[in-house]
Amino acid sequence: MITSNNAESLNALFKRDRELLILALIENIRMKLQQWFHDRCAESHNCTTVLVPVQEVKLFKAAEAGRKLNVELLDESRFSVECARHTAYMVDLSDGTCTCKQFQLESFSCEHAVAVAMYRGFTARILCHPYYTAENWRVAYVETIFSLPNEVEWEVPDHIRPFNTLSPPLIEPRGPGRPSTSRIPSTGEFSRSRRCSRCKSVGHTRQFCTNQVPLNDS
Repeated sequence: MITSNNAESLNALFKRDRELLILALIENIRMKLQQWFHDRCAESHNCTTVLVPVQEVKLFKAAEAGRKLNVELLDESRFSVECARHTAYMVDLSDGTCTCKQFQLESFSCEHAVAVAMYRGFTARILCHPYYTAENWRVAYVETIFSLPNEVEWEVPDHIRPFNTLSPPLIEPRGPGRPSTSRIPSTGEFSRSRRCSRCKSVGHTRQFCTNQVPLNDS
């Protein structure tokens, strides 16, 4: 799933490429994906930990916090974990849940689940979803994105050849004025208000500021 932050990042990355012809744009995107897959494939094969490095650090911090918690056995699978502020959380190992909600939302051991794991004497890594393992990280980038060969070398299937003669769709003439180059916000997105660093007003930037400002605070 691509979140709004990821979409914004991709939009900014290919902002200049969007001005190119469609074939050139697609080729630039392919080259970037090819580089990403190569770099991440090499990085994943150099990983020597069970989980990916970011999650190993996160689990280590959870273990540091879990050592300070008190665990009380409720039954065979449920435990009460008491924090320093006398707040108790219930961890259920049978369905992988914790009343802090983090355990079931992320499918990754929270500090309360880690405390239970240390109480029972097993590693907290087995409570984490296999999605976070370095093995699955390597599998995610096992495929290779190849360069696009010359058009004369393309092997077009017989059932696709008839479509190669289709004419492009008719496009109505563009209206007067320069076309917009900014992205149209999606549903639920809100544009950030700009604040001038000169007059501190909202709605414009310092470059276009025409407001009068005092020379000093007095």
